[in-house]
Amino acid sequence: MQGDSRLLDAVYSAVFGTLFPLFLLAARKFERRSRAFEIANAVVAVFMALRPKYLDAVRANVAQILGTSLRHPKVERIARQVIRNHAYAWVDFFHYGQRPPETALANFVSLEGGEYMERLAQSKGGCILLTAHAGNYELGGLLLKSLGLEIHAVYKPDRFEAVERLRTRIRRQVGVIGVPVDGVGFSTLPLLKLLREGRLVGMQGDRDFSLNGLPIPFFGSTAYFPRGPWELAAMTGAPVIASFFFMDAELRFHAKFFEPIHVEGERSKRMASIEQGMRQYVRQLEALVRAHPDQWYCFYPFWNDPLRKALD
Repeated sequence: MQGDSRLLDAVYSAVFGTLFPLFLLAARKFERRSRAFEIANAVVAVFMALRPKYLDAVRANVAQILGTSLRHPKVERIARQVIRNHAYAWVDFFHYGQRPPETALANFVSLEGGEYMERLAQSKGGCILLTAHAGNYELGGLLLKSLGLEIHAVYKPDRFEAVERLRTRIRRQVGVIGVPVDGVGFSTLPLLKLLREGRLVGMQGDRDFSLNGLPIPFFGSTAYFPRGPWELAAMTGAPVIASFFFMDAELRFHAKFFEPIHVEGERSKRMASIEQGMRQYVRQLEALVRAHPDQWYCFYPFWNDPLRKALD
């Protein structure tokens, strides 16, 4: 979320600097997640009242996903649940990140496509694990660790120091090695090295932060998706495995890994192969978001990105 002014940024920074340590403490003290969820609900209610533009953006995205009007009651209900579920994801990240790994693993009740990860563990080859801003991908590190896999998670540093500091701390505790990338200059070189060394690199595939992505149909309209992960796959020969982690109505976790996608490295075939792989991933993402529209966390107009419009 981008603030409207330096003053708002300063206010947000002070608020997050206070709230996130409190959330961390609450998640550690409360044995029942539901107690922390109650606090999250109260905070989210205040946030939606004070900053309605984010709820408006989520409403527009949900309406596109459902193929209905903004005024449909289902849009309002799901949009508000999106924001609550995002807060729950943070609660769970803090809750399970401060407890033995077995606690979170016991809450994973289904695993589809685990054979792809088992083969990867046996081959000791590099791989790009491509997820999205959906479900609770942060806890995926615990599941991968139980399969004997160590993941290096690529992330865009948060503009709020308190958020970044706590996220980095908990990631270390769940066995995830963070790799900050700002999209400038040679910031992707460490990723090339990791993949060529046979490491597992986790990336997001749904937001085109660098604004050089490809237009692909998504829920009946064109949206732009980043091609960076696919360029890395072409340069290193590492397969791309789409992965998603979602929560059900009983607050239990489900993991799904898709069949590996291979990208042609030969220059004459590279672009066509990249686009083909991206379209396959977007179809997989669309199916998952259609099934769980309240767990795709996008707080700006995805099909009408203001940053992209500013370039026109």
